[in-house]
Amino acid sequence: MSDAVARGEKLADFYRRVHATAMRGSAVCNEALAVEAIGFRDFGPYVLGVMVTPWFANLVVTAPSEGTEAPFPDPAQLKLRFPAGDVDFNVSEIEGFGPLASCSLFSPMDEFADHEAARVAAGAALEALLDPALHEAPGREREAASGMDRRALFGGRRRAAGEAAP
Repeated sequence: MSDAVARGEKLADFYRRVHATAMRGSAVCNEALAVEAIGFRDFGPYVLGVMVTPWFANLVVTAPSEGTEAPFPDPAQLKLRFPAGDVDFNVSEIEGFGPLASCSLFSPMDEFADHEAARVAAGAALEALLDPALHEAPGREREAASGMDRRALFGGRRRAAGEAAP
């Protein structure tokens, strides 16, 4: 198991404990879903993946290995450049895990009929984010930052100028 996958699994273990205790019976939980770390991999000085839980799906960035500090220059937020565009993350700390930067993809998770649907959506979002085909061509005028929204990220498309958000 790679260090990146191990970091994702350690984080998933934390959220499994949260699900079994603090979130047990919560109305915001979709009990058809489980906690799973999706696609955790090395990304520059970080580990990147999607954390799926019964109450959220977040894009997550963390330190590359246990005991290493993530190089978060700002203790509250992080902006990273991906092939599909810039993404803002909120930085927090999880006791026993360390600093973590996250960006919400879905919350609550009531749109998903089952865990497989959530898994597929999380994997598609991560792949779309890293798809160089979604990157702006050199010399092309930059689109407005609002051109990529969460829903479009899952579908891998950009809204046309003036198109209303779903």
